[in-house]
Amino acid sequence: MRAWLEGLFRKGRPRTADETSLESRAVTSPEDAAVSRAEISPEERAVLLVGILDDPAAHEDEKDDAAIYLEDFSGPLVESGLIRTIRAEDFTSVLAQTCAESLGGIWARTGHVDPAFMAELRGPAKDEVFGILGIRAPHLLPPSALNG
Repeated sequence: MRAWLEGLFRKGRPRTADETSLESRAVTSPEDAAVSRAEISPEERAVLLVGILDDPAAHEDEKDDAAIYLEDFSGPLVESGLIRTIRAEDFTSVLAQTCAESLGGIWARTGHVDPAFMAELRGPAKDEVFGILGIRAPHLLPPSALNG
């Protein structure tokens, strides 16, 4: 799954000999080749990445990669997926921190935050979000964060 996920974001980068060799072994027909190279819209990518976060069978490293890539997207689906994972990870795991970093990056880029969830943040996840916002968009931090 990791190779597939990386393939979603490889667009425009030349394939290495290893990637070409691996891809040719995985493709069994011309139709498969066409599908494997088909363009995926940004919306579809976001849905697939959130799906990886929500997939109980996905490996931790796959979820972490998905969380990292999600920073490049925005919208309610993406934000709710990241928030759901942060809560499920009790605000403390490495995955929660990665999701929080991406969420902070999205908020900094879009210029708005979810005030209810920001008030709920705690622990390492809060540190990540506040750290990102402090660097990229300090005007989005609550006044209490600037004083303390």
